[in-house]
Amino acid sequence: YGLVKEGQRGGVYDHFRNRLMFPIRDTSGNVVAFGGRALGDDNAKYINSPETDLYKKSHVLYGLYEGRNALRKEKSAFLVEGYFDLLRLVDSGFENVVATCGTALTPGQANLIKRYVEEVVVVYDGDSAGIRAALRSIGILTSAGLTVRALVLPDGQDPDDFVLNSGVETFRTIAQEAPGFIEFYVRMNADRC
Repeated sequence: YGLVKEGQRGGVYDHFRNRLMFPIRDTSGNVVAFGGRALGDDNAKYINSPETDLYKKSHVLYGLYEGRNALRKEKSAFLVEGYFDLLRLVDSGFENVVATCGTALTPGQANLIKRYVEEVVVVYDGDSAGIRAALRSIGILTSAGLTVRALVLPDGQDPDDFVLNSGVETFRTIAQEAPGFIEFYVRMNADRC
C-alpha cells in the first residue's frame, strides 16, 4: 500500500504523515491503495499509494465500489476529479459520483463506468486546467459509448467549493441543465474562432 517509505538516512517513515487518508477500493470492495490530503502546508497537496500489481491508477475510480448501487439506479454518474469533490456531493445527496483522484481519465476507467451507467456528467474544476481535462475526458467517454454532458462551474470553483458557496439546490439545477458534449465543446472553443 505504500504506507511507509525508506528514509534517506535509513530507517522508515510514515508516507502519509500529517494527511487525511482515503481508502481506494477495487470493484470488489478490496482496499488496494490509499490517497492522502495534506493537513498542513505540505508542497504536495495530495499523494497516492504507488502503483502495484493490485493498484493501477488507470483502472480504478474512487467511490465506484461505494456508489455502484446508486449508479445502476440513476443510470447516470457525476465524474469529478478528487476525493473532497466526491465526498461533498455524496454528503449533499448525490450518491452516483465517481472520481479520478486527480489523474487524467483513461479508456479503462471509462469502460468501468460504462458497466454501471449510460450517461456521465463531467464536473471538473472551472479553471482552465479543469476545462482542458473535461474536453479530453469527453472524447474518452464518448469512445466508450457513453452519453456525455459537461458542467463547468463558475469562477474556477471545484464541486466542493461550489456546493459550499452556492448550495445543493443550485448545483442540482445547473447539473440538470448541463449541456451535451457538442454544445459544451462549441462553448469552450467559441473564443478561438
